[in-house]
Amino acid sequence: MFLGELLLRALSRDPESEDYPGGTVLTNLDNALDFILKTVPGFLNLVQGKDVLDFGCGAGFQAAALARSYARSVVGVDLPRPFILSEWAKRAELGLANLTLTTELPAGQQFDVVYSCSAFEHFDDPAHILDLMRQRTRPGGVVVITFAEPWWSPRGAHMDNFTRLPWVNVFFSEKTVLKVRASYRSDGAARYEDVEGGLNRMTLARFERILRGSGLKIRSIWFHPVKGLPLVSRIPVVREFFTAAASCVLERTA
Repeated sequence: MFLGELLLRALSRDPESEDYPGGTVLTNLDNALDFILKTVPGFLNLVQGKDVLDFGCGAGFQAAALARSYARSVVGVDLPRPFILSEWAKRAELGLANLTLTTELPAGQQFDVVYSCSAFEHFDDPAHILDLMRQRTRPGGVVVITFAEPWWSPRGAHMDNFTRLPWVNVFFSEKTVLKVRASYRSDGAARYEDVEGGLNRMTLARFERILRGSGLKIRSIWFHPVKGLPLVSRIPVVREFFTAAASCVLERTA
């Protein structure tokens, strides 16, 4: 066993113990909007009384929370994974007539607001996904993206379920990280892109390039620093390592 693997195992939980709790596990209907409200100023004003598409809605908590209290209608779309379908059945029990959770984009339908929350770092082809989001946005409508954490940030490798070590993808090779991960997950992933849910190694620089090439007008971009550290999100290179979340509001012009 290589030294790096030995060290990372020593810095990880016992494989027989439960996963370290993360944001997904702790999410419920009451706190589902906390992250997007924290990272996208004025988000509720954007969706109030509007038709909304949640692109990559996961378990559907955010879509349900918006449909319950703010939006005129909400459609949530995601892949037909067993966990997601099971969660959608629970959201259906809420009886929200203005909420639709589906694995297929509604044919030809456009929305006032199309948003992606905590999903953009997982899409195989994020530029293509953003173009799909643009197509589904009405002229004058907006696209909202917010995600955590960018690739080089402390938790960018998304390995928090078994190790609390920050920057694990900086300190250890991909091969080492995924070999240790195999003690906790059985999907056989040999690359970050292959892990369940996928990871596209979304850096801040890549995020900005995708936005600039989207054909959408950039209204706002926010880079939220780790633990509120001053200035770090404004310094090239440094910002990649000390930005905890990235967000934007884009407009589809007429």
